[in-house]
Amino acid sequence: MRPAFLYVNAGKGHYIPAKALYDTYLDGYGDDAILANLFDIISSSYMQRIIQDSWRHSLRHTAGEAYTYPMLDNPVNRFLLRHIINNSKHVRALKAWIEREKPDFILSTNFIGGLILPNAIERLGYRIPVFQYAADCVATPRAGVNNKLTYMYLATEMGIRNAIRSGMKEDKVKLCPFPLQYKIENSRRLTRKEAREKLRLDDIFTIAFSLGGEGICRLNVIKEIDERGLDIQFILLGSMQESTKEDLDRILKDIHHVRIISPGFVDNVNEYIEASDMTMGKAGANSVMESIYLKRFTLVSDQLYPFEGSKTLLEDLGIGMVENDIRRQADIIENFYQHPDEIKSENFEKTGITFSSRNFIEMLLSDYDKAKNCL
Repeated sequence: MRPAFLYVNAGKGHYIPAKALYDTYLDGYGDDAILANLFDIISSSYMQRIIQDSWRHSLRHTAGEAYTYPMLDNPVNRFLLRHIINNSKHVRALKAWIEREKPDFILSTNFIGGLILPNAIERLGYRIPVFQYAADCVATPRAGVNNKLTYMYLATEMGIRNAIRSGMKEDKVKLCPFPLQYKIENSRRLTRKEAREKLRLDDIFTIAFSLGGEGICRLNVIKEIDERGLDIQFILLGSMQESTKEDLDRILKDIHHVRIISPGFVDNVNEYIEASDMTMGKAGANSVMESIYLKRFTLVSDQLYPFEGSKTLLEDLGIGMVENDIRRQADIIENFYQHPDEIKSENFEKTGITFSSRNFIEMLLSDYDKAKNCL
C-alpha cells in the first residue's frame, strides 16, 4: 500500500494536515508513503507562484478579502482551474509521476487537487481513487466542487452542510476526525503549570499568539494591552515576515508591562498552547482546532473569509471569539484576564468534533478498500 498525501504551498494550512496523515501512516503501518506538493507533481511552478502570491496578498489585506473571495469563488473559476491540467506539459508530468511513484490512492488537502486530479487520472486510464480533505473544516469553495472525487472529508457537521450547499452530492461527503499533528496526538497532556515549568515560562497570564504560516500578522494589540497596564506575556509562535519584524521592533521600544517571548517556529506547539491561558492570532483551521483539542479559549484576529464559519463554531459554544478591531480584541483579553474562570472546560466537549489522525487513516484505508472494488 502506498498512499499519496498532496498539499499546496500556501502557508501551513494545507501542509500540516497532509504531513500529519503522512507521519501517522508511516508510524502505524510501516509502509512507504508519499508527501508531495500538488504543483510539483504536475510541474506548474507558475500556478504555485500565483497561489502563494494570492494567499500572501489575502493575509495582508484581510478586510478586502471578504469582498474579493466570494467574487472569485464561482463556477467560472472552477471551469478555468479544471483546465490547468489540460496543458500537455502538466499531463505528461502527472503521468510520469504516477508511473514513477505508483500511488494506490491520493488524498489532496487543497481543493485544487480534488478539482483537477480525478478527471485527469481517469482520462489517462488509471484507476486510482482520489480523496479530498477540506482543510478549512467549516466550508469548501464552490470552485472546488467535484463529484468525481471518491469522497470529500470534512471535520465538522457545519462543513458537511456547507459542502452539500456548494454542490457536493450528499453521498460524496463524509465526516472525518480532525487530523492532529503527530506530536500533538502522541504527546502526554500537560497541565498549565507543568507546561510552564517545562518551558521555563513565568507563571502569569499567558497568550499563545499564532503568526500564521506566512508570518504576516498585526501585533498592535500588544501595545494596546501594555497601555492598559496588564501583566501579560505573549508567546509569538511562528516565523515572521520582514513587515511583522518591523512592527515587533517598534512595539518593543515602547512597552513597560507586557512580556514577549518569541521562540519562532517550534515542533512542540502543543506545549506552548498548554502553557497558555488562551490563544489568538491570524488563525486558520489548524490552530483553532488545536486550541479546541487542548481546551484553550481562542481569539481569532484578522478573520480570513474561507474560515468565516469559525465565528459561529466558537462563539455559539463560548470557546472563542472572532474580532478584527484592535481595541475590542484588547477588551476581550482584559475581560478574560480579569475573569479566567468564565470559560468552562465542558464547553469544548460540545463541538461534535473528534480528533485523531490515526482514526482518519483507518477511515481512509477502509474507504479505499471499498472504492478499489468499484473502479
